[in-house]
Amino acid sequence: MEKIYEFQTDQSLTAARRKVVDEHIVRYAHLSPKPFTHSWDEEEKGVLHFTAEPIFAQVRFQSKKVELYAKAPLWARLLFTEKKKLQLKEQIESMLEKTGFVSPPKKARK
Repeated sequence: MEKIYEFQTDQSLTAARRKVVDEHIVRYAHLSPKPFTHSWDEEEKGVLHFTAEPIFAQVRFQSKKVELYAKAPLWARLLFTEKKKLQLKEQIESMLEKTGFVSPPKKARK
């Protein structure tokens, strides 16, 4: 597993936020170009597993940060362009905002 991203958060994972994360995933699953599955680790609290063949990933929720780890075959890693990395990062940041882990950015005053 390779660490792909780390995001600072304002809030930690709670049972209520975990439920909101599940609801968010279900609500937006249709936007994924590939079918995927997700499940919470039964032994290690705060770890979300998801698979979108051929990629396997873990999202590790810690007290003030969220880390994304992934593994994929070499051919799939070669297709993971900078543009796709940026899109993934933006999607995760949006999910963290929508699920209450981070506050929305404050708009600049004119």
